[in-house]
Amino acid sequence: MISDRGSIKWTSLMLPEHVELLKKIWNEDKKVVKPMLDEQELETINRRIIEANQNNEEVRITYFESGKIIEIQGIISKLDQLNQVIILQDLNKEKHYIPFTSICSII
Repeated sequence: MISDRGSIKWTSLMLPEHVELLKKIWNEDKKVVKPMLDEQELETINRRIIEANQNNEEVRITYFESGKIIEIQGIISKLDQLNQVIILQDLNKEKHYIPFTSICSII
């Protein structure tokens, strides 16, 4: 069987503008649709967030951002109800601001 590199082998013959356009198209193909959650799932996520915040537990949050599903692990340092954001401090002590509406799951 012949090993073919697909369109990669032709990029040396393309104009830089065409290569850039192809990269944009490939990145857009990788995008996913935000999962829809029912009321029961939202209530479970809400309960787990409050519980983890009160007990200072480490959690793994999966959330949707810009067409991607992102998973992050850390400790909830603050629940900002005014801005509807969770402030999560990851294992490297970096702070991440995760909107309530973008959370898909929490373990």
